[in-house]
Amino acid sequence: MEHLKRANYGHPDQVYRQGGLQVSATPYRAGDALPWHEHDEAYLCLVAAGTYVQQSSSGDMDCAPGLLLSHPQGHRHANRFGPRGARCISIFLTEATEGTARLLSEHRQLRLPDAGRLLDRIEKELRATDDAASLALQSAVLELVALACRAQGERRPAWLQRVLQRLHDDPLATPTLQELALLAGVHPSHLARSFQRAQGSTIGDYQRGLRIELARQALGDTRRSIADVAALAGFSDQSHFARVFKRVTGDTPRDYRHKVQRAS
Repeated sequence: MEHLKRANYGHPDQVYRQGGLQVSATPYRAGDALPWHEHDEAYLCLVAAGTYVQQSSSGDMDCAPGLLLSHPQGHRHANRFGPRGARCISIFLTEATEGTARLLSEHRQLRLPDAGRLLDRIEKELRATDDAASLALQSAVLELVALACRAQGERRPAWLQRVLQRLHDDPLATPTLQELALLAGVHPSHLARSFQRAQGSTIGDYQRGLRIELARQALGDTRRSIADVAALAGFSDQSHFARVFKRVTGDTPRDYRHKVQRAS
């Protein structure tokens, strides 16, 4: 892409280009704001760290790690970054298939069950310098895009976004299935079945994934002990936290912290 900084409205610290694929990672400082702007090309944005509020004609949207946003060509929006800043992965697909063209045809927000795992892989391969890094990065990005295409292609219940927003607003809360069903306006058993079909995981597993995302962010602060991180993420038992964390990320909390330290 010729106008990389213009396309991202920031200064990417990592960039990959190969054929019709471009992937870039862009950090934004705490308190920064991007004015109203449009993008010349459609792209996907995966929130990697931090938080920000996106303003658009459809209203304000809270953007947190793991959220995947599709921005069609000419989509007009503005951004206000939170107290910790943010880091975003931008994905440009110039050789779009029918599925990706449909995905990029309108503005969408997608919360994918495997977004955290694929985010870790993409970040890792962007930093890697070995001969296999290019292939591994393409594989992770294409898996993410395939999941997004399938998610947006399915008929998703109109109430799903309300339930997802409730879970994301407070990952440490423990709403009952009946409370979520009341919010959705459906029977609890219908909620459970439809949620798993749409998101690829049960409500309980999805909520645990959100808590693990909190832990991933907290592990970057070496002043916190592993026990403190476990408690922050809503786990009263450190050994249970370690087992769940490894099942979701593939690393123990200690190993994950070491990887973050080596990368910084």
